[in-house]
Amino acid sequence: MESPLVDVDVLDEPGCVDVSRRLESLRPCWLTRGVGYFTLGLATYLDVAVSDHPQETYFGRLARHNRLLRDHFGDLLDRVADVLAVLLDMPTRYDERVALPGFHVFEGEGIADAPRPSHHFDLQHRAMPWPFEIARVEQSISFTLPIALPHRGGALDVWDITEADMLRLERLGGTSGTIGETTEPRRHAYRVGRMAVQLTPVLHRIAAVPARHPGDQRITLQGHGIRDADGWILYW
Repeated sequence: MESPLVDVDVLDEPGCVDVSRRLESLRPCWLTRGVGYFTLGLATYLDVAVSDHPQETYFGRLARHNRLLRDHFGDLLDRVADVLAVLLDMPTRYDERVALPGFHVFEGEGIADAPRPSHHFDLQHRAMPWPFEIARVEQSISFTLPIALPHRGGALDVWDITEADMLRLERLGGTSGTIGETTEPRRHAYRVGRMAVQLTPVLHRIAAVPARHPGDQRITLQGHGIRDADGWILYW
């Protein structure tokens, strides 16, 4: 199949340093998600899909977090929307009724230095009570824009397996767990400022680094897209 994962340039290195500095100035606003694991902004997979109270954790905090992201990173969000519109050859936009793309930040023990059993498909949109009508035929994308990477780099482990492929494998007795344990992924290396876009959901996970270094950070802007009648709505 054609590669479901493509790269597009968004920022140069000085631009990434500038975004990183702005993000650091907002550290008191980061949401702690685990040991060495933070977000700036809300995420459907955390605040809807695994939340017992999404009206509180997602929709109840939406206006405040969206305002924070728009006020401090509106230029970056506009740039990402423009780049994706060219790539997808369709209009893109944001909708304040859902979360704007936000940041993952991993530090210290949050940076994986050994493979973790965290491979998955980005299917969080199915848990979302959309406040607007989306396309009848499901179409979704995901994107990751690296802003800062550990000394030993950063990457995505990718299995070129779609959900449809997985369903066929399950009929033969396989699971995503056994695929992850028995089949080596390919490593899709990241570069700061270059956005990786999944044009269709594939099995993937954050790749481990060979070793952590003091002061390492793994910072990425994260988002998804869902189709409606007018184009792509970008969210997280």
